[in-house]
Amino acid sequence: MSDEIRNKNQKAAAKQKEKVAKKEKHELTKEKIQNANVEDLRKQLSNKNEEYVFKLNKNLIEGGFTEDEAKESVDNLIKEIIENQIKGIPANQLYGPVTKKAGDIAHPVKPKKKTPFWALGIDTSLLFLSMFGLLYGVVALTNKKQPTNQTGIITLLILSVLWGYLLTWFNMQMRKPKNERPGWLITIGYLVAGLALMMVFLGVAQAIPATINPSLSGIGYLIVAAVAFGGRFLYRRFMDIRERSFF
Repeated sequence: MSDEIRNKNQKAAAKQKEKVAKKEKHELTKEKIQNANVEDLRKQLSNKNEEYVFKLNKNLIEGGFTEDEAKESVDNLIKEIIENQIKGIPANQLYGPVTKKAGDIAHPVKPKKKTPFWALGIDTSLLFLSMFGLLYGVVALTNKKQPTNQTGIITLLILSVLWGYLLTWFNMQMRKPKNERPGWLITIGYLVAGLALMMVFLGVAQAIPATINPSLSGIGYLIVAAVAFGGRFLYRRFMDIRERSFF
């Protein structure tokens, strides 16, 4: 049994060593390509890739590029083409048809702008404000009892902000790659701390004078909900926010 385990370990070690050697060779080859002259690399193109490059250059010129502009655009691709050629991936597989790649070069797609945390927090806070406003409005209209200052407008605003930023933070963690996400214990710890903070705030809010934190009528809360919903729509357009509030 020990010999069998020893053989397995030796095979695993050899396989790992081979994997490391391949990676080092790949990195060395990549470094050589990056440091090489483009004209020298053009000579290493396969017949299929050479034909692709020729057609791409011609297509760009026919599309309005000058010869120098077309050559510069194609030269910027040569190193990547050679790297993939070594892996057995031809240019037409890497970039798609010549016409498509020419179109991508002529009309590059701008990278998506990443919305900062503070802006996403405001967006989600407005969403919660509209939801809470709707909820409190319905409750006030269906409840004959006088609402307490726990549902005052200041309480509503701050509660919406707390929920908005807490949920935004949680969503951003869940959208990260698995290897970059915090552990579940840490995530749950932050959520529990956030919820505890809200409970403390709700307790303190009961002591805020009604003159500072007035309760609204049912219609008043519904107006707040409508304004928050419309304001969020305009805010998202102004800030060009494309992300969803919830994952």
